[in-house]
Amino acid sequence: MELSNLPRLFLSSSQALSAKECPSGVVNEETFKQIYAQFFPHGDASMYAHYLFNAFDTAQNGSVKFEDFVMALSILLRGTVHEKLRWTFNLYDINKDGYINKEEMMDIVKAIYDMMGKYTYPVLKEDAPRQHVEVFFQKMDKNKDGVVTLDEFIESCQEDDNIMRSLQLFENVM
Repeated sequence: MELSNLPRLFLSSSQALSAKECPSGVVNEETFKQIYAQFFPHGDASMYAHYLFNAFDTAQNGSVKFEDFVMALSILLRGTVHEKLRWTFNLYDINKDGYINKEEMMDIVKAIYDMMGKYTYPVLKEDAPRQHVEVFFQKMDKNKDGVVTLDEFIESCQEDDNIMRSLQLFENVM
């Protein structure tokens, strides 16, 4: 799992949130989970959908309005690199305290592995999530204080060619 997979995962939800799935223009978390389950039938997408839903639910009121969804989509498709990275940081900062700690990152990584399912190729080792978190922190935690700030995250991402290329994938979608 890498940050560079975010465009593909995000676009799955954007394609599914149509008038048919949410005719009221508002989607709740359970609907979000059902949509993600359709895209990832061999895994358990519920936790990743939960984290993604919380990133979309900017009002933290348990629902995502179509306008909120379009705003996030606009940022990820046409926003500046800084805006895209800030949105992604917000997704990973589960408790919204302004930092990404190892526990939060492990929760996100495990959720992505669970969503992908047990039958991935090549087969993933059991300690792969922990290894990904360690690599993430080696790269991102510039001052080695055990947390990644928004500034550290943005600086590290901008130094990584793979991440920067993945952000450009959004620009070619529409």
